[in-house]
Amino acid sequence: MVVFDIPYESVGPGLWLLQKNESEYGEFCSRDDALECAVTEARRLEAATQTSSVVVLNIEGIDGVWRAFDTSIKPYAGKTA
Repeated sequence: MVVFDIPYESVGPGLWLLQKNESEYGEFCSRDDALECAVTEARRLEAATQTSSVVVLNIEGIDGVWRAFDTSIKPYAGKTA
């Protein structure tokens, strides 16, 4: 399983960190840029493995709650490959 974490809050003015499996993956100027990168990389990983690997986008909401989504940005329903 590969998990991308996209936080709601920046870590500094104009700096969002994107994590992949709890390791820093990249720094971005906006949350939208971090999300776009995560979606692109997640879809690339799925295509490369032909869905043999589960990819989850873990996105923090304004309410501080983390929610899991699949690569089509639909709620992750615990699908298995």
